[in-house]
Amino acid sequence: MHSKRKYNIIFRACYIVNAVNKNPRPFNLEKAQLIKICFLSLVESLKGVDFKIIVLGDKLSEEMITFFNRFEVELHLGNFGNAASFRETLKIASTIPDDEWIYFCEDDYLHVPHAFRIIDHFLNERNSLFNQKKKLNNLSTLVNLKDKDLFIFPPDYPDRYKPRYLKHSLILVSSDCHWRQVTNITLTFLTKSSAIKKHFSLFKKSSVKAGEGTLGNADRLISRKLFGRFGLGFRASSVCFSPLPGLSTHMHRDTMTPLVNWEKLIRDYISMVEALEK
Repeated sequence: MHSKRKYNIIFRACYIVNAVNKNPRPFNLEKAQLIKICFLSLVESLKGVDFKIIVLGDKLSEEMITFFNRFEVELHLGNFGNAASFRETLKIASTIPDDEWIYFCEDDYLHVPHAFRIIDHFLNERNSLFNQKKKLNNLSTLVNLKDKDLFIFPPDYPDRYKPRYLKHSLILVSSDCHWRQVTNITLTFLTKSSAIKKHFSLFKKSSVKAGEGTLGNADRLISRKLFGRFGLGFRASSVCFSPLPGLSTHMHRDTMTPLVNWEKLIRDYISMVEALEK
């Protein structure tokens, strides 16, 4: 029997920034509507696990403050900007016990309803999944997964299947999902609090690069330092896995997680938000 782990969700919401990278939003969603359905999808996905939600609100309108106050959340309000808001999440993370998990979540990621059930199962089973029998003729078995800090990146970016970006990666299968090793993440990811503290200087350094328009630089710095650039990450301190199919999607038209009917989910969550606000 597995003990119930605690998930601390740090949700960064910025009302005024529509799309930092100028990538159009799918389905012509306005920013307020986008934040609401993404947050509601996250809340729905957490059913069945032990969690706490902290919302870091950057320049939020009264409408958005009213929306978040409908939920059981710890609301932090301020006028931060992207770099400062990420540093603020790191301050919050530094106060969370080492054995608890932290999900850093930006406000434009939509989740499937079963996202955390699948993730929780994977974490329950990781010891057996990471117990690889080493074989000299199979390089993948020489990656010592048990000694690495584990990160989970819930979406599945479609560009990883384009020929120019293809990489060799480990594939695992849990009781209800396949998992693919990835070496590139955004600022939306799950890991243990102890891993954040261990790599705190790296995350703080990356926040300097997380100013408006330079998110990609922050992402690349974190990814390169934690997961390595080449091969299967033999020397890397950490390893990251993404679910197949993905359990969330970045709500940009060119990066939508494939093989999930996101349009139907969006319609469902829009209806739920409308009912909530009546």
